[in-house]
Amino acid sequence: MMSVSEQDAAAAIKARMVSLTVLELFSTDLEELDRQLLEKVAQAPKFFRNAPVMIDFGQLDQEVDGSWLEKACELLSANNFVPVGITGAKESLEFAARARNIAVWPAAGTARHDTVVESPQPEIKEEPVQSPPAPQEAVTPQEAPHTETLVIRQPVRSGQKVYARGGDLIVLASVSTGAEIMADGHIHVYGTLRGRALAGARGKESARVFCNDLQADLVSIAGVYIINDDLPSDMRKTAVQIYLQEDQLKIESLR
Repeated sequence: MMSVSEQDAAAAIKARMVSLTVLELFSTDLEELDRQLLEKVAQAPKFFRNAPVMIDFGQLDQEVDGSWLEKACELLSANNFVPVGITGAKESLEFAARARNIAVWPAAGTARHDTVVESPQPEIKEEPVQSPPAPQEAVTPQEAPHTETLVIRQPVRSGQKVYARGGDLIVLASVSTGAEIMADGHIHVYGTLRGRALAGARGKESARVFCNDLQADLVSIAGVYIINDDLPSDMRKTAVQIYLQEDQLKIESLR
């Protein structure tokens, strides 16, 4: 029997390492959850709009049922998130999730090691699983008081997150795929930049990203971002600076 060529096939199933937003729960208080989501979205509305979200129940002490999950998903949708999956939940809740066509991911085998905790509970993290949201409106700048520059001397490895709150971030080594670095100001990477780099995290449009070797999965400035597939071929694996101009990211060679 002849096999169907890829040209004749209706679709192709492929594995791809992309990004998914994770909402790690510590409380069942939906009003408080709604308040903190509003605060988070206000920092970078463009970045989080239509973001696919996986709800992580692994740190939640209280038990919840399908009715609570339904309300939580409605709350996420009201804040322009798209709930797509859960993890760390009890079996009964997994049944409820599947009933509304929400995927169930297995709980992580090991704890996540974040270099810096970036926000109060519940914490929103980024995991390499699904595609990031498409750009929408511009971010309103929110200038944060500048603090001392954060200098990281060791490589930032997959699963780690580093956040320079209120200041610039300097990484004297490389950033691995699956890692995330954030700064309210500029980001400098003196090694290879893979993973995700988010400068101007609170809306500072004058922030820039500098690196010696651009291979990033995603680069964002004030919520405006570009993913790896869209990086100009002549700028890959070269020293560049990335900045925001008229709501678009510009990439320029440093050599």
